[in-house]
Amino acid sequence: MHDGKLKTLDDLAAICDGARRGGKRVALCHGAFDLLHPGHIRHLEAAKKLADVLVVTLTEDRFIRKGPGRPAFNERLRAESVGALAAVDHVALCPSRTAIEAIQRLRPDYYVKGQDYRDGSKDVTGAIEEEVRAVRDLGGEFVCTDELQFSSTKLLNDFFDVLTDEQRAYLDRVRAAYTADDVVGWLSNARATRVLIVGEAIIDEYHYCLPDAMSNKTPILSCRFEHAEVYPGGSLAVANALGGWCRDVRLIAGVGGQDADDDDVTSHLPPSVRCLRLVRPDGPTVRKRRFVHRFLNQKLFEVTLLRDAPIDADTERRFIDLIDAEAADADLTIVLDFGHGMFTPAANAALRERARFLAVNAQINSSNRGFNSVKKYRGADYISVDEYELRLPFGDRYGPLEGLVRRLADDTGCSRINVTLGDRGTMYFDGGSFHVAPTLTNRVVDPMGAGDALLGATALLVQAGAPPALVPFVGNCVGGLMAQIVGHRRPVDFVDVCTFIGTLLK
Repeated sequence: MHDGKLKTLDDLAAICDGARRGGKRVALCHGAFDLLHPGHIRHLEAAKKLADVLVVTLTEDRFIRKGPGRPAFNERLRAESVGALAAVDHVALCPSRTAIEAIQRLRPDYYVKGQDYRDGSKDVTGAIEEEVRAVRDLGGEFVCTDELQFSSTKLLNDFFDVLTDEQRAYLDRVRAAYTADDVVGWLSNARATRVLIVGEAIIDEYHYCLPDAMSNKTPILSCRFEHAEVYPGGSLAVANALGGWCRDVRLIAGVGGQDADDDDVTSHLPPSVRCLRLVRPDGPTVRKRRFVHRFLNQKLFEVTLLRDAPIDADTERRFIDLIDAEAADADLTIVLDFGHGMFTPAANAALRERARFLAVNAQINSSNRGFNSVKKYRGADYISVDEYELRLPFGDRYGPLEGLVRRLADDTGCSRINVTLGDRGTMYFDGGSFHVAPTLTNRVVDPMGAGDALLGATALLVQAGAPPALVPFVGNCVGGLMAQIVGHRRPVDFVDVCTFIGTLLK
């Protein structure tokens, strides 16, 4: 590409202003342009015929969440490819998920998209309608070209090694039974679900450090502190995610009396979440401080602040009162039991009696040392655990998973059980058949939080009565997207999930 074509968005705004002052008309095209093909070329040539100056903005890599291995080409290569075309006058990267910022900064006379955007109702992201509104508010015109259509996504899926053979074969089976519209339809319907989330609030701290060397006086690693980030974890993380999906989300959050008014508990929650704090006066809110290598993004060690004991009788009574007041009005109750003393036998009995549909995860982690078995939730409607949480209660490290799942179903009376298998994917049991799905991401930044995100999304589908085969598929889509995010820095966006599903099923 001619280096003179690549501009910053600020520079491009100045160029567009100057062009308009000179009586020239400006057309803007926007997209990922991940694999440049004849359809793109004809589209850009048609856009150039509308105006004197054609500018193209490209979505930055960090905002592209279209599936495994995407983008196939980094933002610099994509910009070079588009800029090499004679029809294109200038190219810039857009630091946003949609084109709205580019439209507002560049104020084009024409905003030009391909013919597949003519019907905005088919855009599951809803972005095109907002973009059209933005350009018209500025006096511009929205135009769709009628050129030869190709799909970069389908070409990449079919002819590039973006997917493994296992992923490709699995997705072929899903496509044969369901369209992307089918899957998104189930998710969209589930957004009306009234959700109650119950569990310990956990504050996740990431302290980024640079290791210096071994200490001269003691055999410990000496690290230099760089900066810290604080994220909502535990029940807060699931409420934060589903608060962006569903219109009615309530949260019973277990917090410590030593810092019951801590802003970290609710500062990240969206307005759709109503948070009810269950305060235990004998300890702090659970806080997990992870010390992380700044450049490698690897965790060095962790320090946990918590009160490792059952809640007292008074707190238990208040907890049961909250369950009585909230669970009966919820379509779906999701329990996140991290094994730190919040869920007593009496509280669990109240949840079983009051919840209309009870989804459960009882986590085994380093702080509860394996004493937190999901088997105590007899009568649950849906259980989601990882492989270790399934094997440990039965003391079976190597036996076939199918047999252990059936044993768990018998012991709990729960016929719908999901088991996450790390990089081997997910297994879902619907009471009669097993449905297995491979992982659907080839890039993992931080696996923490993927299981919680998967629990929330799959619980919505199971409660809504979605086809069983879609449970592990959607779960792996959501978990794969979450694994690309550090900690709980942000939740998985509903639009990103729909885009991801649309990409995989093309």
